[in-house]
Amino acid sequence: MNALQSQIAQQFRIRGALTAAELRQALRVSQPTVSRELAGMTGIIRLGAARSTRYAMAREVPGVGSGFPLYTLDEKGGAARIGTLRALENGQWNLAQDDPWQTLRGTEFPEGLYPGLPWFLDDLRPQGFLGRTFARQFGPPMGFPTDPQLWNPDQIITGLIRHGEEVPGAFVIGEEMLARVQAVSIHPPEPVQEENREHAYPQLATETLMGERPESSAAGEQPKFLTRVRRSSGSIEQVIVKFSGPHDRPEEVRWADLLASEWIVDRVLAAHQIPAAETHFVQGEERSFLESVRFDRVGENGRRAVVTLWAIDGGFFGEPATPWTAAAERLERDRWLTPEDAHSLKMLWWYGTLIGNTDMHYGNVSFFLGPTFPLRLAPVYDMLPMLYRPGTQGSLPPREFMPPPPPPEALGPWRRAAELAEETWSQIAAEERVSEDFRLVARTNRETVARYRARFG
Repeated sequence: MNALQSQIAQQFRIRGALTAAELRQALRVSQPTVSRELAGMTGIIRLGAARSTRYAMAREVPGVGSGFPLYTLDEKGGAARIGTLRALENGQWNLAQDDPWQTLRGTEFPEGLYPGLPWFLDDLRPQGFLGRTFARQFGPPMGFPTDPQLWNPDQIITGLIRHGEEVPGAFVIGEEMLARVQAVSIHPPEPVQEENREHAYPQLATETLMGERPESSAAGEQPKFLTRVRRSSGSIEQVIVKFSGPHDRPEEVRWADLLASEWIVDRVLAAHQIPAAETHFVQGEERSFLESVRFDRVGENGRRAVVTLWAIDGGFFGEPATPWTAAAERLERDRWLTPEDAHSLKMLWWYGTLIGNTDMHYGNVSFFLGPTFPLRLAPVYDMLPMLYRPGTQGSLPPREFMPPPPPPEALGPWRRAAELAEETWSQIAAEERVSEDFRLVARTNRETVARYRARFG
């Protein structure tokens, strides 16, 4: 690399992708000189065409390379290549697509150039309870922090390539990661027999808390593990299992109540033809378990591409503090969602307020992701009365249930939500596996929702 080429490389490191005119102005040389020097450099990526052409410079992700094929897996487990993902100088990334996915670029990234790790890969980063387990297990051997929140994009990509066989969704980064995923499909772990869950799940919970099962990075803070279940029919399903602590402590009884409540929520919604996670409540002698069939998986090997509202908002809107109702309006306006799915998302937010769900962040809404718009709303998950979660020190302080009243323009979705919420509290109050203390809470809240319905319904 000659002196002028070194100056060009320095411009890419400082400023990221640039037009030829921007390089010419920065270096005070002619246009032909810029073109000649770029042609003689390795790792130059051309983005766009004609007058809008920009140039960027590839860089190495230590230990794994600079360019990675990006694959997606279908519902039968087959792999298809979408394009090539490249790390660029200045922290930028580029996806050069072979199989065009309009949704990955949207209107913001027409050249496939992203200011950081592409938004549609954001959900793959280690996070939540399982992400911390993943980082503690695999971080130190790679020289990475044990806290996944401290991982930079290069570390995230490296961790996924080397150990990301069970990440959410259907994207697979690089040939090494694909080989690992395919190896699991050829030699899958032994499934839990459905009739043996009451005995198998307590052991898996113990192993998880000992850090012996560093599965994937599914988001969330509740202790959980991933496994496979062989149903009595012989079919195998991939599941995520949340669990409480031993029932000898009041705060763990409360967590068991919340898991049972989430199961009832899913059952109520499904009974009214509202897609919700398929869940099963399993009560052991010492712990309770909520088993959820993963909607990003199909059978033993198939997958579906999914993306959270958090990832979409981070890529295109940047308003994560607003409620789901506002997000639904933005997504409908920009044709990410159909009016029907936007209405459903609004209704679910109001439903959450009426069952005491104080944890309706953008990571708790997902969409099925395909090549074209609009996306489809994925089944409801993590919908439960988090108002009543134990305090950080295990305390159970009294909580006041005061749902916000609906404004006139929200009465349509609110009325539907209130009907479902009253039914939900009724079922929680009648469920024998819920503690008497929480059944009393449910009866009181059912009466509150009934008064709201009489006033606004």
